[in-house]
Amino acid sequence: MEIKFFPISDCGANCYLVKTSCSALVIDPFEADSRVVDFLNGNKDLKRFILLTHCHFDHILGANKLRKLTGAKIAIGEKDAKGLSDPGISLSGFVGLSQEPFSADILLSDNEVLSLGDTDIKVLHTPGHTAGSVCYVLEDVIFSGDTLFNRSVGRTDFPTGDFTALKKSLNRLKSLSKDYVIYSGHGEPTTLFSEIQSNPYMK
Repeated sequence: MEIKFFPISDCGANCYLVKTSCSALVIDPFEADSRVVDFLNGNKDLKRFILLTHCHFDHILGANKLRKLTGAKIAIGEKDAKGLSDPGISLSGFVGLSQEPFSADILLSDNEVLSLGDTDIKVLHTPGHTAGSVCYVLEDVIFSGDTLFNRSVGRTDFPTGDFTALKKSLNRLKSLSKDYVIYSGHGEPTTLFSEIQSNPYMK
């Protein structure tokens, strides 16, 4: 599995390009950046998906354009689907950005597994930052969106945020027995066991 990531917004949201022998995945595209378009169009022989960890603008605004340019399917947690067409929930209205309403091709539920040939992606519903936040578990990696950061967590004071729910989601991640590499929506990668030991929100 190959993983590349880079921030493509002023707020530093990470976009991930993930390639396996059977799939090409883009996770949380703020923009239809040329690198992202080229990645998807350069892998038309593979199963291609745009996976959204949650519905905030800095993780979704490039998704619909990417779908139009590449034909890749969009997936999001079912409880965040409304944010794809509601600038109040996505916060795009709050920051003054235009949001073209769109819908996802796939609505994901807790513990659902996306089978992509050689790769299974398990979906963990991890509400707190938003009501429909999900983490994607892929081999030895978790793409955590804004649920869990390196030594921090996502805010819960935006629409549909809930700190009590976030704590439960963190406890769920804490219960996992494997030391996954954590690729989050902002900042540098970390590991699950390191966060359990050092992240104050996981105490």
